[in-house]
Amino acid sequence: MALTWPLPLSAFFDSLPVQRVAFQLANSVTHSETGGGEVISHRRGARLWTGKIILDKDYHASWAAIEARLSLLEEPGASFLLKDLRMPGPIADRDHSLLGAAIPKIATLDSNNREMTVKGLPPWYVVSQGDLLGFTYGTDPIRYAFHRVVTGGITDAFGITPNIEVTPFIRPGAQVNAVLTLGNPVLKAKITSAEYGNSRSIISEGGSINWTQTLR
Repeated sequence: MALTWPLPLSAFFDSLPVQRVAFQLANSVTHSETGGGEVISHRRGARLWTGKIILDKDYHASWAAIEARLSLLEEPGASFLLKDLRMPGPIADRDHSLLGAAIPKIATLDSNNREMTVKGLPPWYVVSQGDLLGFTYGTDPIRYAFHRVVTGGITDAFGITPNIEVTPFIRPGAQVNAVLTLGNPVLKAKITSAEYGNSRSIISEGGSINWTQTLR
């Protein structure tokens, strides 16, 4: 049966022998300078997450299966889901034990496209600067929002946060009452380049994957 995009975590990312990962919010701007010495920035496109996955050594039998999916993901239109392995959960609740069965949702969206409030959290729950949060929006295709908290806050007695600022800006299509994943969201990405590594008779090593977020 042919695979469909994006590949879920279980179909690719979870099987990778990850040694190190890098996540960065790319800054797609150019700069110009006026005669008066003012530096002006010009936005060239959407700010997208980019990164690199460095793979650890493993038995070649395992690598062969990875290489099969990897070669397919290099085809135009292919995509997969991934997450930041350094962030298993919110900074103040890494194992989600405080969150429990709570289902956080977007409560309000500010008109500046930088701030939101979140509801459905436990009372006095801490959302920390540096936490990741994500949600889906849109249809055909479903888009995966992936944000980092810039200014956090503590929920009130009703489980609602004050305004929290996130980066990048919240894109059109986000809606109040969308369910949030707090701490370990997934994003949709495409492979921009890959190194298949070197192999001996049994062990393979030296592979890496460069990726960039896609909104489609």
